[in-house]
Amino acid sequence: MAKFFGRIEFPCTIELGRGLEGAITNVTQIGYVDGQAGALIYRGYSIEDLCEHSNFEEVAYLLMFGKLPTASERADFETKLQQGGTLPEPVMHLIEAKPKDAHPMNVLQSAVAALACYDEESLEVTHNVSDPAAAMKAETDVAIRILARTRTVASAIARARLGRPLIQPDPELDFTSNYLYMMTGEKPDEVTRRVMDVCLILQADHGMNASTFTAMVVHSSLSDMYSTIAAAIGSLRGPLHGGANEAALADLQTIGNPENAKTWSQEKMSKGEKIIGFGHRVYKALDPRATVLKRHAEVLCKQKGFESLFETANTVEREVTAAMEAKGKKIYPNVDFYSGLVYHALGFPTPLFPVIFAVSRTAGWLARVLEYLPENRIFRPRAVYSGQTDQTYVPIDQR
Repeated sequence: MAKFFGRIEFPCTIELGRGLEGAITNVTQIGYVDGQAGALIYRGYSIEDLCEHSNFEEVAYLLMFGKLPTASERADFETKLQQGGTLPEPVMHLIEAKPKDAHPMNVLQSAVAALACYDEESLEVTHNVSDPAAAMKAETDVAIRILARTRTVASAIARARLGRPLIQPDPELDFTSNYLYMMTGEKPDEVTRRVMDVCLILQADHGMNASTFTAMVVHSSLSDMYSTIAAAIGSLRGPLHGGANEAALADLQTIGNPENAKTWSQEKMSKGEKIIGFGHRVYKALDPRATVLKRHAEVLCKQKGFESLFETANTVEREVTAAMEAKGKKIYPNVDFYSGLVYHALGFPTPLFPVIFAVSRTAGWLARVLEYLPENRIFRPRAVYSGQTDQTYVPIDQR
């Protein structure tokens, strides 16, 4: 008998795509990417609307709980984030003990995994099948702690790389202000805090990407939540996923100034070379995240003295999009093109760019695994076997 899963009737005929391209893994109400329209939706709300009116804590709550919080719910959520963000001293020492030139994503992954050793509740909740409601509440509480602690670890990594003493969160500051405070030792101004908040909102969730799928696969085995997030961080660490904005910024810095941008862009395109930060596997229209970031990048760069760098990016965008449109192609900047510029203006060292991405995306990872948990089934896809089936064993002295 056929079974129904969403709008797909099983069994059905499928096309095998490399990297599971086009495969359906589950049904979700968390996030929707409309590549044709250039739209990104969180729980029914456009990313533009959320960036304009909301903040990261509220968006994280929306993703995890399915609705915007009331004033009391938001206050309770913020309190849990503030209380849950302090790191155990041994984990602080672990971060300080890592080589200063170690890749920050490897340090982040190892520290998040280590946090499970100091949160016994996290090792039990997914196995409490006798009381699903209690298990779900406990799992959610663990998720909130992980979200707060991942941010604290990220800040600690930034300071440890510079040999500075690590800072625990200030209970009087919000999530984003604390992130910047723990990294720099100074409370941020409103423009800096607001731009950082927007960056975190924009990258909190983005469909069934590689790291999100990794998180869901790991947690479907009922592994603990820290292991789940550590695995997702490992997936995000790859240059095909979380590292493109580093390369995009390097290109802008190589160009040097807006006057060189036109020639540089034309030479790249004449050679058929890819310009990093343009095009997207999903979006066939403007990436809405890039549109929002560009607006904030302009304001921030003026404040921080990076006008020339912003104008260089703007010129490259203008040259590339015009040339592509002349050829009948729709290739526009993606989120990586402007996010690296924004992070640079905020004072983040380039190696820390994917760490910021991970702090933001942790909210989406947690939301996705919590949504899947009530009807959890371990992921077990199949592979098409193309090898031989009739081999006969040959003793080693006859090979």
